[in-house]
Amino acid sequence: MNRSLWSAGALAGWITIGVAGVGCASSTGAPPATGAEQGEGASPAGTVAQEDDETSADLKLHHRHHHHGGFAMFILMAADTVGVTPEQQAAVDKIKADLHAKMGPAHEAEKALLNTLADGVAAGTIDKAKVDAEVAQMAVVAGQVHAATADAVNQLHAVLRPEQRAALVDKVEAHWMLWKNANGDEATEHEHEEGGRIAHIQKELGLSQDQVDKIRAGYTAQMASLQGKFDPAEADAHMKAFGSAFVADQFDAKALTMADATNAHMATWGATRMVRFYETVTPTLTPEQRTKLADMIRQHATHQPGQEK
Repeated sequence: MNRSLWSAGALAGWITIGVAGVGCASSTGAPPATGAEQGEGASPAGTVAQEDDETSADLKLHHRHHHHGGFAMFILMAADTVGVTPEQQAAVDKIKADLHAKMGPAHEAEKALLNTLADGVAAGTIDKAKVDAEVAQMAVVAGQVHAATADAVNQLHAVLRPEQRAALVDKVEAHWMLWKNANGDEATEHEHEEGGRIAHIQKELGLSQDQVDKIRAGYTAQMASLQGKFDPAEADAHMKAFGSAFVADQFDAKALTMADATNAHMATWGATRMVRFYETVTPTLTPEQRTKLADMIRQHATHQPGQEK
């Protein structure tokens, strides 16, 4: 299914994650309410649109802070949202637990980075050398995730029926599109708009317009000067290869040779973009705002995507 022209809201409404706390501090994984659930006199179209927007914001918030698992994380998050039967559930739960465990080193590397960022934000100064080293380490372990999780992905393929495999591929692709929407280079100019990074912290921290303007200008300059821009073509190619292979009767995740490099590049870009954002934001904040933002970052550090039910 080609979603290149879908909006983030439409994608988010379609994914129906099925896990609580996808935004790390909220719980909007449930599907939009039906007309019957809304009751007489409700405005179904308006309600669904609002819930799609809220889900999109939570998903984008998630995908801005969690890069360690790459496509394996997308698979984990989609694994039991494809119409799993009660008979399949125990096997899928076991596979999800295995996926989560195999991503443990990458999660710990990301957690260390987020905690360092939180400490720096709270103190008013982020240790650039330390966070850059942690980004590099995160990329190393992210580049090992596919090899570590390949057997579990093979087991998932064996458990699912053909139509469930196709549904999983569609939802993994939707996660990739949302990740790209939230982290792609073109997103920088829209971060001050509704659903963007700057708009989010403006709402959460009560930023003044002067603070917003300084952050927007500083972050735009930071990203413009960043070397080694992320090229989504590699991940698009991996997504195509995974999708074609996973829907087939015979599948071997180990044959997807681009996966580890793709995951490492996504982790590097996503984490670097996140670091540069907080480096830009920190000097503009009051002590009280820095304390609140540091707490928000620590919530992301302790969150373990895909583990909730």
